[in-house]
Amino acid sequence: FCIMVFYSPVRAEETSAAELTPDITLSNQGSVSRMTDGSYNTKTSFSAGDTIHVTSSEKMYSLYIKWDLIPDEWTLTYNGKTETFGTNGFLHEYIDIPEGTSEMTITFASGEAICDMHVYSQGQAPADVQTWKTPCDKADILVFATHADDEILFLGGVLATYGGEQNLAVQVAYMCEFSSSAKIREHEKLDGLWESGIKHYPVCGDFPDLYSQTLEAAKKQYVYDDVKSYATSCIRRFKPLVVVTQDLNGEYGHGGHMLFSHAVAESVETSNDSSVFPESASNYGTWDVPKTYLHLYTENKITMNLRLPLSRMGNRTSIEVQTAAYKKHVSQQWCWFYVSDDYEYSCADFGLYRSTVGTDTGNDMLENVTTYEEKKRIEEESKAAEESSKQEESLKTAEKEEIREQKAAKKRSIVPVIIIAVLVVVL
Repeated sequence: FCIMVFYSPVRAEETSAAELTPDITLSNQGSVSRMTDGSYNTKTSFSAGDTIHVTSSEKMYSLYIKWDLIPDEWTLTYNGKTETFGTNGFLHEYIDIPEGTSEMTITFASGEAICDMHVYSQGQAPADVQTWKTPCDKADILVFATHADDEILFLGGVLATYGGEQNLAVQVAYMCEFSSSAKIREHEKLDGLWESGIKHYPVCGDFPDLYSQTLEAAKKQYVYDDVKSYATSCIRRFKPLVVVTQDLNGEYGHGGHMLFSHAVAESVETSNDSSVFPESASNYGTWDVPKTYLHLYTENKITMNLRLPLSRMGNRTSIEVQTAAYKKHVSQQWCWFYVSDDYEYSCADFGLYRSTVGTDTGNDMLENVTTYEEKKRIEEESKAAEESSKQEESLKTAEKEEIREQKAAKKRSIVPVIIIAVLVVVL
């Protein structure tokens, strides 16, 4: 009894992993310090065939790499086996080594560069280690943002409330990429999303970041149909219950914001029509979005309460969470923008632009819809009830059959008795 009392709690608690300081050897004689200094501004480059050999006196149970650019496939050899990684397209990649190892070797199949690399002991990964899930199969909420940091400044309350606190399937899709211009912003957007409580890796279009002050000017910078095609493809792929995007007027008048919000607004009207952008319809099927919200939209307005403490987010409010998330965008701190629910670009104010499930009576974006997790639970309960009913019916049938057999057996046993009785009388 005493053993159980003292031993069970120890097993129940999961210890936190500690960062280790292993010995690292690079086959190309490159700089180890430039990939262990915690900076996105430094990196160590490798060619195809180069290796990184890592040894540690204390067993290593996980590897965390922040790549300079999303890598091609690479291999990790440890404990006599070789595994392939880089298959998910993650810029920040976490590798779990369940059995632990004292020695491992990374081998590159193509030219790559690493900004930062860490290894950890056994236990739960530290909170700032991004253990990304793949993009959603089906999203409860699909958040469309034009640039990295727009999702925090203008739509952040949605991320912290529904993704962080309620742990729903929230998928973020960006229009513009920064890998070819300001690579650090690709890192910052991942850091900001992780701080917001988002766990599914974001997706991104291949459009450059271009500035304009009108919708018409933006349409001259981009091929508008290509932007709509991308938005439609995301809608069909993730089949969201709710779509959220930016202000039709571009918040402070940014033409790119206008372009993307108009493209999304048009796409939710046609994403259920297979003749519109048929390629994505063929790949994913069509989808009619139940609810669509636009930032600062003046009709069917809702105002989110972003000042409630969120238990999953360290009892911080959504405003506090998103303020911390915006600070992850270090390169953008020169801007005058800030996270707030009480100024003209409030991240709490939205309007229901389109609905197939009726209007809102409160300030909950999920009103009148059932999340995918809840649908799954209901289906499982229904299936279990159906199975139970079948089993109960089967038992009843078996009982009836048993009773029927017992009666038949009784009848069969009576016949010999009658025959014997008749013979006795005759004799």
